Amino acid sequence: MKPDTGRAVRKTVINSFAHLISRGNGPWRPLLSVYYLTYSCKFRCPYCADGNGRPFYSLADKAIPAPEALRVLGAIRRHCDFVVLTGGEPFQHPEADAVLAGISALGFAGVTVTTNGHGIIPHLPVLAASVDDLVVSLDTLDAQKADSWFGVGPGALDNILEGLQAAARIKNARYKITISSVATPENIEDLYEVHAFCKARGFALAVCPQLRGVKAHADLLGNPGYRRFYDFLIREKKQGGNIFGSPGYLASMRDFAPFRCRPFTMLTVAPDGSVFYPCLERGNNAGNILSVQSLGELKRNGHRLHGPPPRCENQCHSACALSFALIFNKPWTVLPELACRARPALKVRRAKETVGKAIEAP
Repeated sequence: MKPDTGRAVRKTVINSFAHLISRGNGPWRPLLSVYYLTYSCKFRCPYCADGNGRPFYSLADKAIPAPEALRVLGAIRRHCDFVVLTGGEPFQHPEADAVLAGISALGFAGVTVTTNGHGIIPHLPVLAASVDDLVVSLDTLDAQKADSWFGVGPGALDNILEGLQAAARIKNARYKITISSVATPENIEDLYEVHAFCKARGFALAVCPQLRGVKAHADLLGNPGYRRFYDFLIREKKQGGNIFGSPGYLASMRDFAPFRCRPFTMLTVAPDGSVFYPCLERGNNAGNILSVQSLGELKRNGHRLHGPPPRCENQCHSACALSFALIFNKPWTVLPELACRARPALKVRRAKETVGKAIEAP
């Protein structure tokens, strides 16, 4: 099914307006859905954890066969135009390629896959045909440190870099490549090299701090190296760098600034179709998306079983939570992002005009 992008834009505008005027108290109108295809993962990254601090790979996996997973995705599609497939490691699902091969028929306006990138090469043909954004985790280019973190033996980093190189070589691939990095007390200085790696290859870079449960790692609070790196990202962003988030978003990550979450901008779904209420971090089950007629029913179930959404402390400095909070609580922060995105295009246009004038000159 070909995505109806016009319809998706209209729906996004309507839902965004609803979130602006409801101040988080209105219907469940997700702008983005996240589906955990599986919790399984061979890697043992030190920062991996759900909202309760449990590594995803330690959770009881509820992965379901590809046809059922596509039913879950079909139910998600009725409520949301954009989906992220994640894990664990999604390619640990034994039928991940079958899920990706079937997802195009659902007509999502945007499909993102997050992966550790290890052993990705056999999956690239189906990714190239079905995915709009390929997000690969990369926290350091120090092979010894990376291999130690991953826990799958020597050569893991080389395998990931080889996969990225192969992904970038595929002509007419549907996806754009983003490198996702977690800033920890141990790898801050390594992230400058990761940034240079991305810049040289035209990859986007998204950086988030390490959380322990829902709170930032204590050794990042007030850490001068951490602040310096985010100041560097802000400068790069203002110069048109391909960095995820607005300058205001990056400053909020740097300062661990408090924000009021907007959990109903997202729909987060467990491998078996269970829906988290009001968010993944709380871990409450509001029911299965295959068993209800509407998200309103899920919201009422969640409220009845678990009470109203809590007013949380200063926590959850993750990309989705902070992004949506800033967009709807401080919408003016989006304007610098638009300016940053326009700057490279303006430079290209001016360069073309200069070349044109030189050609026309006698």
